[in-house]
Amino acid sequence: MSKTKRQPIYLRTRRLIDPATGQEVSALVPAGAADAEMIRERGITIGQMIRADLTKPRNPEFHRLAHALGDLVRKNIEGYEECSAHGAIKRLQEQSGIGCEITRTEIPGVGVLVSKQPRSIAYDSMDQGEFFELVRSLCRFITERYWPQCTAEEVEQMVELMPLEGAA
Repeated sequence: MSKTKRQPIYLRTRRLIDPATGQEVSALVPAGAADAEMIRERGITIGQMIRADLTKPRNPEFHRLAHALGDLVRKNIEGYEECSAHGAIKRLQEQSGIGCEITRTEIPGVGVLVSKQPRSIAYDSMDQGEFFELVRSLCRFITERYWPQCTAEEVEQMVELMPLEGAA
């Protein structure tokens, strides 16, 4: 049975004066009331040592651009018409192996089965740098496989020109 992933707590960096030393220090403080409440609910108190895996949340505009890339693909590349924008990104990941967990399983008498499982592109699953590299690599894959007349940079420019879904 898999463990349910807990809601992340968002923190902001602040410069504060440490009352124990009088020195200015960098500190992590709850980003908002909901985050402060989650800290209380988890029984975390001042002075305790905690363990954390810190990542910078992604810029929502980058997430929009990834889905605009998926939309560009589904509207312009044969075989992707039935995909959602998100589905097109997943299919590109699977076809290219970019942003995938790849497993190889030896099957006696048959050979090696290679399985590509696209990683999640959710905000809390991939940081800004990884996400940027994923999108850039998918643009390169599109030019290599489908649009050799374009550069990856030209595909990125097309994506940036895509209108927002449902924009007024």
